[in-house]
Amino acid sequence: MKFIFNRYKCLKCGTTFSPQNETWARSKFGSDLLAYMLYQNLELRLSQQNVVKSLNQLFDFRVNDSMFNGQKTRAAQIYKGTYDGILNKILCGNLIHVDETKISIEGKSAYIWVFTNLEEVIYLYKETREGDFLHELLLDFKGVLVSDFYTAYDSINCPQQKCLLHLIRDLNDEILKYPFDEELKALAQEFAILLKSIIETIDRFGLKARFLKKHSFLLCCE
Repeated sequence: MKFIFNRYKCLKCGTTFSPQNETWARSKFGSDLLAYMLYQNLELRLSQQNVVKSLNQLFDFRVNDSMFNGQKTRAAQIYKGTYDGILNKILCGNLIHVDETKISIEGKSAYIWVFTNLEEVIYLYKETREGDFLHELLLDFKGVLVSDFYTAYDSINCPQQKCLLHLIRDLNDEILKYPFDEELKALAQEFAILLKSIIETIDRFGLKARFLKKHSFLLCCE
């Protein structure tokens, strides 16, 4: 195994040193290899077993799955500061879209919570769907929270908006459930017409308030 580091020398005092962000991490696996492994696993969606297999075949390594687990833990520690910075930027912004989805890890159910401002995104792992942590996380958030109709979001103290995609999906589900409900069909049709006109305005003029005000008036009339 060979390690290569850049060293520098001060022209005034003659002291040699290495950049702080390039010091040896006391691991025989360097940062480039770590990035390669994560790219294969996360971006290309290869399993850990296949990534390890390719490392052994391409580079003549003798590593196993436990090595990969250790490197993922190391990566989480390295990028903790970046993660916290992204989360802080989202919480200090004017908009957060939030949703949660159920996952299965080795047969055990858990939940992934997603927070995004349409530019950055953060994923939080939770063992349950309980939303108590939201009160502490969003305590100082004063922007608009966009969510589905899950009741855990209702008690968050900030302006809120319900996700239109979830509303459309729920309307479609209700129509399929009650196909002979003419009042429900009429409501869904009127909403579709209104939404279409809003989208046409946005496509033509963008998200400018002076052009969207007319739709606000229509919503009030409805």
